[in-house]
Order: sequence, then structure tokens, then C-alpha cells
Amino acid sequence: MDFIKIFDKKIEIKRKKGLKTLRLSVRADGQIILSVSKMYPLFLIKQFLASKQIWLEDSLAKIKTRDSLFSIRHTATEITKYKKQTKILVTERLKYFNQFYNLKYNRIAVRNQSSRWGSCSSKKNLNFNYRLCLLAPDLADMVIVHELCHLQEMNHSKAFWGLVAKTIPNYRILEKRLKKI
Repeated sequence: MDFIKIFDKKIEIKRKKGLKTLRLSVRADGQIILSVSKMYPLFLIKQFLASKQIWLEDSLAKIKTRDSLFSIRHTATEITKYKKQTKILVTERLKYFNQFYNLKYNRIAVRNQSSRWGSCSSKKNLNFNYRLCLLAPDLADMVIVHELCHLQEMNHSKAFWGLVAKTIPNYRILEKRLKKI
């Protein structure tokens, strides 16, 4: 991993094999990451970043005004504690909600994800963000049911939202609240 400083900002350069395009992102905690091909020259990286200066400043300004759980940096001890709490929460709530769905899943993982609350893999593994235990209970339930329903519908079709509505009828309101966090 390399770093470059431009416009008084430290930018992490991730060089990846086989990348065809540049990918610039700003995390919720303000960290700036540029993913590029392993062989991409530094002078072109600097040109690209210079062309994105206004976008970067706008993105960083938006983050400062947003109150997000993703922008809070936790210590390793806190992360370990929250992971344990989230694992207990998810296990209990999956057991409860799966009474209504009766779906099969393999593994439950709790991870330190930078921008997702949860995910469901094609191998029927459920992944959750360790910050889930910090959410209001109705929002945590929304995320858990959302991922549980992906076991049957690996998309966001009407059928998928119909499954979610079976146990979370106010899912639209909760989705809006979740996006604000």
C-alpha cells in the first residue's frame, strides 16, 4: 500500500493486478482510497486526482455534516466487544425470524465492514457488520430480516420485498432511516 499527499490530503493508493479503471472512493470516516492497476504511472495518478479535486472536497464536506456510525473509529477492544454482542443479537433474532421463513443458512459471520450493514453470499453465508448492535432494535431487525430473505431471493424484486414485509411491514420507513445513518 502506498500513500500520496495532494491538496493537503493523504490518499491511500491500492495497486491491484488486472484493474482496468481507476476507482476513487471516500469512506465514511473520511479516508480517501484510490484503486489502480499495479503498473499505472504516478504522474497519471496525480493528473487524475487533480481532475477530481472538487469532487473530493464536496465528498469530504458531506461526510463532515453527516452523523454516521460508519464514521466512528472504534478501538480494537471495542470492536471485539461489539462483534460478540452482534453475534449474540444476530443468532437470537435469526432464530426468532426464521420461525416465519424456515430458510436454511450455513455460516454467520460478524465483520468490520466499512459501508455495509450485511450481506448474503450465494453459499448461503450471512455476514453482518459489527456495528449492528449499536443500531436501534427495529433497524437491526430490518437488516437481519433483509439478509435472511436473500437466502430465498438473491435480488431486490417485488417477491423479495414481499418476503421482508411478511415480518417487517414498515420496511420502507426503516430503510429510509437506515440510509440516514
